Amino acid sequence: MHAAIHLDLDGAADIYRVHGWKYEWDYDPLFETGLHHALEFFEQAGIRATLFVISRHLEDRRKRVLLEEAVRNGHEIASHSVTHRHLTKLSSQDKRREIFDSRERLMAVLGTEVLGFRAPGFQIDRESLELIAEAGYDYDSSTFPTATFARRVGVNSLRPCPHRLMDGCDLVELSLPPHHPLPFPFHPSFSLVLGRPYFQLGFHMFRKRKSPMVLLFHLTDFADPLPQAWLPGWKSRIYTLSHLSGASKRLHCRKIIDFVRNECQIVPTTMLVSEPYVRTPLRAKEVAR
Repeated sequence: MHAAIHLDLDGAADIYRVHGWKYEWDYDPLFETGLHHALEFFEQAGIRATLFVISRHLEDRRKRVLLEEAVRNGHEIASHSVTHRHLTKLSSQDKRREIFDSRERLMAVLGTEVLGFRAPGFQIDRESLELIAEAGYDYDSSTFPTATFARRVGVNSLRPCPHRLMDGCDLVELSLPPHHPLPFPFHPSFSLVLGRPYFQLGFHMFRKRKSPMVLLFHLTDFADPLPQAWLPGWKSRIYTLSHLSGASKRLHCRKIIDFVRNECQIVPTTMLVSEPYVRTPLRAKEVAR
């Protein structure tokens, strides 16, 4: 069984914006400490991850320096849109900007190929997938293989990943691991709140599918806690994982990696979406019920 390591680069300002909290500061210590520690963590573990970058962050010199370091260290760069807005709430024109402009900007500034896309909040629809394909991405990683996603995107997303969702289209879908009947995904951010046994249970359930796995981290998993004065309430402490020390979170993540390595071979995402792994679209008779 193979696994790819992903890291979504949502900073504190992005998290606050999603939840409607005011962010008043001109720098983002969650982003900076999170990515700094993540790069150290991956280097010590001998891992080359795929980093899903919000291209607006390139405008911040301090963030750009860390992203350039990530490229030098051999990590793959993928797009997490321009502004981290939910695509399903945008006009067709704005969707196009978020998908096309982010890829072009990341490649121009960081000087590296950008092959993958993940929609903020996993909010994806059929039109967005078609735009992702048109923009020249090789793969998307925004869905869970569930009936809900199948209905939303208008194609069958239930087949084990990676697979092509749409006939006549080369775009590959690299789904996130399903977690039903568990109430939440079991990636590390949730297991930092619910405990490592929750991750292990979800992993063993997923393992029965005999599919490659995406192990998704977030910057919150590695970052030092935000200052108490910056947190508008208990929800912000949980969603930024600021109720935990940075050291304890990184120890937890190391145990997660060690656990996965005992069960899987960790490989680059580009390997998982290469031709030998990819399944063809399902026939009409196989469409989700």
